[in-house]
Amino acid sequence: MGIKETLVNLAKEVPGGLDLMCRINEKKAAAKFGDLPVQKNKIVFTNYMGKGFGCNCRPVAENLLAGGDDYELVWVVSDPEAQRAKFPQNIRLVKYGSEEMMREYATAGFWVCNYHLVDLFGHGLRKKPEQSYIQMWHGSFGIKRQEKDVDSLTKDKVWVKFSKMNSENTDYWISNCRFENDVYTRSFWNVKNIMEYGHPRNDIFFHEHEALKASVKRTLGIGEKERFLLYIPTYRDDMSTQYYSVDFRALKEALEKKTGESWKIVIRLHPKLIERAAEFVPRESYIVDGTAHDDITELLASADAALTDYSSAVFDFMLSGNPAFIYATDIEKYNTDRGFYYDIYTTPFPVATDNATLIKNVEDFDYVNYKEKVKAFLSEKGSFEDGKAAQRVAELIRQLTK
Repeated sequence: MGIKETLVNLAKEVPGGLDLMCRINEKKAAAKFGDLPVQKNKIVFTNYMGKGFGCNCRPVAENLLAGGDDYELVWVVSDPEAQRAKFPQNIRLVKYGSEEMMREYATAGFWVCNYHLVDLFGHGLRKKPEQSYIQMWHGSFGIKRQEKDVDSLTKDKVWVKFSKMNSENTDYWISNCRFENDVYTRSFWNVKNIMEYGHPRNDIFFHEHEALKASVKRTLGIGEKERFLLYIPTYRDDMSTQYYSVDFRALKEALEKKTGESWKIVIRLHPKLIERAAEFVPRESYIVDGTAHDDITELLASADAALTDYSSAVFDFMLSGNPAFIYATDIEKYNTDRGFYYDIYTTPFPVATDNATLIKNVEDFDYVNYKEKVKAFLSEKGSFEDGKAAQRVAELIRQLTK
């Protein structure tokens, strides 16, 4: 066990230890970064914990770049050298977890991200009064319970302390529907200023993107006339992979029988599953590993069908109008361990708990009925999506700068 893990464990167990650790880290960070002036035109973006040029942050950055605004754009990534080629040249990259990252956050006028900055607050980072924190999150009409609604998370005293701190320091929450408004209010702490903008990453579904689709297929090695299904499983809290038992060959054959066209299956793993891909990703010519593709939104916008268990990404994909299916062998267990906000059988997606049912769902898929269910679902959840979310977030930044 390393020094960091030992200190965290002591903070959890020793009375007053957590507050002491907090004060020590805050004092260290203040000594290094506390007196540094804030640059009002600097924006730091973070996509998850150092992921690439994607999710909700990307369209906002692109809008600011296209507008010719005088902003210094900084992006936090896991490997700046390896990821440099995937970013516009006028976005500066810094390494996640580095002292340089802490310095950029301490001096940026804006923090824009899609996940909680718990780790940074835990290392003593404190937001200054003249800084603005915009949280765009990474869910969308999501069915999985979040944050303080999840028992396995709230048992961690360290996580709870800094999650609360993170929420209380968040100035604006970007929402894509009335349902998400409720989730923010219920599942986070001291939520204020919910902006009903839509999610920037979903703008793509409202605009022509055939050129992007062709480019994505070339990158993945999928033929121009081939179609592909995107499989996007989420992780389990115990990190077990026993639930990813899709019969991919039977699925491919069912898709081809249904449509009369050639199909491939692209598997996009959750970041927490990447290192365990060999355990359940078959090495077949019709299987493509799409995990390394930086921006999942590009995959969602290019796919002809999707399959998941509980990933919120399928609710983004729903906006494409293309078929989506659920294959989940552990619905009751997952609902007990993690919990759902609503019944999974009320989604527009045909649900299967075994391969035989999944294949039947593909064979019996009714596109007209599916479209009606999607329309009703979006109406019920109070969707704000209209393809203009990135423009709205960028304009919020411009107004706050002035």
